[in-house]
Order: sequence, then structure tokens, then C-alpha cells
Amino acid sequence: MLDHKYKVFYHLAKNPNTTKVAEELLLTQPAISKSIKELEKELGISLFLREKGRMQLTEAGKYLYDKTDFLIQREREINYEIGKMRMSIKGTLYLGASTTLSQYILPEVLARFTTRHPQISISMSSGNTDQIEHEILAGNLQLAFIEGNPSQPDIHYIPYIRDEIVLVTAKDTPVEENISPEKFIQLPFVFREKGSGTYHIIRKHLKEAGIDINHLTNRLVLGSTEGIKHYLLHSDCFALLSIYSVRDELSAGKLKLIEMNDLCIHRMFYIIHRQGEPDPYARQFMEFALNQKK
Repeated sequence: MLDHKYKVFYHLAKNPNTTKVAEELLLTQPAISKSIKELEKELGISLFLREKGRMQLTEAGKYLYDKTDFLIQREREINYEIGKMRMSIKGTLYLGASTTLSQYILPEVLARFTTRHPQISISMSSGNTDQIEHEILAGNLQLAFIEGNPSQPDIHYIPYIRDEIVLVTAKDTPVEENISPEKFIQLPFVFREKGSGTYHIIRKHLKEAGIDINHLTNRLVLGSTEGIKHYLLHSDCFALLSIYSVRDELSAGKLKLIEMNDLCIHRMFYIIHRQGEPDPYARQFMEFALNQKK
């Protein structure tokens, strides 16, 4: 299998930060530096330029990274297939998810998957849709779940489940159960940040309904759905949130749902990976997640 020095190089080439790579590989920083020096000595060429504490790949480093990336993927495929033959698949999957999915939908799927496949360890990152797509393109994640519309040609998008964006507010906020578009535009709102998939979907649907999101009264921007929900409980504001994210608060009577006349906001959640054949561990989890929704 691939020499350990090449694996260290691969991780450092992807993320030129010895501290983070040491944490990821469970090694010390001196061990990382020693491994790179030994590889450079073995190959007889510098792989990194080191200037003012920063590391950049040399031309040789860029070439080796491209080739090592291919070898790493082939090694994963070999380990996966051998694991299938011995009826015990072992490995690590780097998974990503945008906020709504990571908090309200995937935990149950992850629990079922790890129960069935205890030797596949999962490292999951969470962020807004733009951040997750960036990590997929950078090769830092092998599979991800997002809430935005397909936008990147180098990413393969697979429909996962449908969602509805609903209008909610605190239970004691004085408002009619059904509101017209004229009253809707007068409400005070709290929104997610502009990089979130939820924000993009809301802006798109409002525009189609003839409403400019920039003309709404925006009291506050918060970077998480949980933050928005807590804010609503102590204010007279309104928010447009995934129905999955507010089910518990609606059931407990902490928030209430307001019907929007002539305005329905539906969207699709997507599973994504880089174009091409997905990583075998990613494919295993993707097939499991798709079967779980049925």
C-alpha cells in the first residue's frame, strides 16, 4: 500500500498547516516535518516552498499531489472491496452538511448507519451551502448534503428529500393566522446569512412572487437556525425556516406557523459529490441515506 510519507504529504498539500494535519493524522508536528523532509530527500527535490512561515507547493509538489490524489483514491477502493469480501468494511468517510440537514435530518440517519457499519468512522463538517460546496470542490469532503440549488458544474447533485420553508413567529406575537402579501412585506424579519442555502431559496421565491427581499424589514442576521429560533422566542419578529427545523417548537407551542396567502416556498435537499464516480465509502452512505427516506 501507499507509503506513509506520501499520505502525510498528501494531507499537507491539501491543507498546508502542520498543526491541523498533525491533529488530523494523530501525529506530532515534528513527525510531520520529519516525514516531509525524508520524502524530499528520497525524491531529491523540494516539494514545498517555505517563505515567512507559509508553505506553497513547488511544481514538483503540484505534480506529486495530483498523482498521490489518484493513488489515495485507488487505495480506498481496494480497502473497501477487500472489506466487502471479508464482510467487514473498515474506513473513514469525510462527510459535510449544510446547517438544516446537519442539525435536524442527518443525525438519525447517521445513528442508523453507524449501528449497521460500526467500523466505518464518519467525520462530519457543518457550514452553510457555499462553504460545503467549496470543501467538496477542494476534495476535503467526499460526500455532502446541502439545501441550495445546483450551481457548480464540477459538482454532481442528486435529489434527496423535499422541504418546505414556513413562516413562524413566537406564540404570543399578535398576527392573523393567514396573511396577505401586502401584510407579509410589512413584517419585521430575522434572516440567515447570505451564504446559506435557505437565504438563496427564500430570495428566489420572493422574487418570483414580486417581492424584493432587500425591501423587507430585516431586524437581524444570524448565522444559525437555532439562533434564529431562540431570538424569535424573545421578540416580535418573524422568520422563514425549514419545517424540519421547527417541528419540536411547533409541537410544544413555543412557535406558531402563519399561512402565507399566494406564497409557497418548497425546495429540494441534495446529496453532492465531485463529478465522476463517487468514493466507495461515500457511495455506501449515499445509498443508505436514499433508502432510509423511503
